[in-house]
Amino acid sequence: MSAGRARRNPPVRRGGDDDGVTLVELCIAMVVSGVVAVLVATTTIQAFRIQRETISREKDSTAAALAMEVVSKDLRQAVALQAGATTAPAFSTATPTSLTVVTWVGPDPVKVTYVLTGGTLTRSVQTADLAGVGQRSTFGATVAGPATTLVSGVRSTALFSYVTSTDRTVTVATVAGAALSQVKAVRVDLSVDSDVSGRLPGTTLTNTVACLNL
Repeated sequence: MSAGRARRNPPVRRGGDDDGVTLVELCIAMVVSGVVAVLVATTTIQAFRIQRETISREKDSTAAALAMEVVSKDLRQAVALQAGATTAPAFSTATPTSLTVVTWVGPDPVKVTYVLTGGTLTRSVQTADLAGVGQRSTFGATVAGPATTLVSGVRSTALFSYVTSTDRTVTVATVAGAALSQVKAVRVDLSVDSDVSGRLPGTTLTNTVACLNL
């Protein structure tokens, strides 16, 4: 071997940790990260949707219960007034979406009107005039006060139906004329659903209220 010939040193091999990240590994990492992000976003959106639906249902349930309590109280204390030698019917209007009844829930009788229009149930009160007191109260000289909203989002198409004394097992949709004096109970079918999308089932309450004074 020639003494002037240069000796070559073997190449130095780098450790595996210094090889860097390949394009394939980078693509895999991006895909996995994207999948995880989608799963997290989907779970979060679902949780918010469930929370919103729960709050909406609780709101509908509370509103329906409060409205049913007010209506039931007025109907339970319905009273027929004495007009001279005759008795005036407690109900002057009795349809599927409206009713007017004289009720005695306070110190004096009042005339209460319920009207369901466009999904909103309103209640207005007419106080008695000074011509009579108690069961001889009259309402000829007064007008009903402003209507107040009792509950919104009502989906019921036949809110009220009536049981008459002619046959207590039969519920009729509308009562008029002389039959008004025969109403002894009112069935209230109140369905409330404030979700306009229609995805939620809403809240439905049904109560048949006996008019104890009739």
